[in-house]
Amino acid sequence: MVYRFLYTLVGWCRSFYFSKITLRGWPSSWPKGGVPQRPRMLCANHPSSFLDAVLVAAYLPFPLGFLGRGDAFTPRFGNFLRKHLNMMPVWRHREGYANVHRNYETFAEANEYWSKDGALIIFSEGLCVQEWKLRPLPKGSARMVWNAFHQGLDLEIVPVGINYEHFDGPGKTADLRFGGMVLASQLMQRFQEEAGTVDENGQLRETAFLLRFNRWLEGELRTLVVQAPSRAEACGPLGGAETLAGPLIPTRNRPFMLALARLLHAPYYRPLRALAQRLCQGTVHYDSVLFAILMLTYPLFLGLVALILGTAWGWMGAVGVVLWPATAWFSRFASTNPSV
Repeated sequence: MVYRFLYTLVGWCRSFYFSKITLRGWPSSWPKGGVPQRPRMLCANHPSSFLDAVLVAAYLPFPLGFLGRGDAFTPRFGNFLRKHLNMMPVWRHREGYANVHRNYETFAEANEYWSKDGALIIFSEGLCVQEWKLRPLPKGSARMVWNAFHQGLDLEIVPVGINYEHFDGPGKTADLRFGGMVLASQLMQRFQEEAGTVDENGQLRETAFLLRFNRWLEGELRTLVVQAPSRAEACGPLGGAETLAGPLIPTRNRPFMLALARLLHAPYYRPLRALAQRLCQGTVHYDSVLFAILMLTYPLFLGLVALILGTAWGWMGAVGVVLWPATAWFSRFASTNPSV
């Protein structure tokens, strides 16, 4: 119930936070009428903290599981994250070596989740860095695929490229690009046919699989992630020169509606923006935290405005509250590019 509520709320709020969200390469095996149930692993880059997971999950026609920082899984809160948000802990060296061995528990938890035909997104870069390029891939994603396959789980693997125009708050283009779906068994067969990958018993060696899986995944993601040194080049004619999908679409707004929306929302937005900046100073979480704060408080803000207007001018005044979301909506640039 919590997941479904947040799914609906994110679906509504993304239309105000982003000027444009484009989907490209939607898997043909996921028909609009219903996606067949099977264990799935989405392998994505990681440019903007937990906003990445939220944005991808908001478009999928099936629930999505996530990996989160292990130190957030306190005994009480951890149970809530597991039960209601399909989250599992991942322990990184930077949070301390003492808990890294617990990732084997997470592998087992993920396998149990996949055994029930769950879908899990893995941020294969392993680290969130706000830039327009793909970073080197550690072996975490490959190890999870190897482990799951040897537990009898033939994962459906889908590469996902997540791209943003900027990381400074609302009013930007987001671009989600899906690569070709492949089964773990197909990759196993492909790698096994390559020279030097099998042992004396003709079995694919784990080290060979990890190396080749990363090589395959990096090649896929490079066609989905914008490769550019700066925002200007990511959105310009040269942006994404190393990708097949092309550059990001820069945001263009209607100046009058944008000015009116900013005027009406200033008493609400500016204090919350300052709060997010203070909370996230020196981290990569500002964009995600600001989105979460606005998502959870905007309905309350609109309710307060309706109460004030209704007290002053009756029900006609209360109806006037639609002016606030309407100006935010119509200040966005209406693009003809395909989106959902």
